[in-house]
Amino acid sequence: MSAEYRRGLLRYVDWTIAWLNEGDTNPFGRYGIITELWAVRAFFEDHLALGIGAGPYLARDKYSGDNEEKTKVAGAVSFTASWRFHPQFAVRGSFHRIVTNYNRDTDIFLGGLTYRF
Repeated sequence: MSAEYRRGLLRYVDWTIAWLNEGDTNPFGRYGIITELWAVRAFFEDHLALGIGAGPYLARDKYSGDNEEKTKVAGAVSFTASWRFHPQFAVRGSFHRIVTNYNRDTDIFLGGLTYRF
């Protein structure tokens, strides 16, 4: 589950900040804040948008050992595609690869409805 805020910085650059919950599957249950810079490109009169992004993920793992090990910084590499079917609404799908240095890499697929301000 995730909630994301996306902001266009330049014509081909977006920035996002999101809350991400990877689920509760022992041996880990991570959740936290992820922020990414995206290279994006729109096609078909701005109906289709494709992008690739990367950034840090400040995650808390509730099954980790002591309190010092519960919060860690990981990396994220992501791909996204959206289809705008209305001037303010689109359908978005994203794939996130969470990269860690402690053997807990994960792949996350997200999809949902987006609203454009």
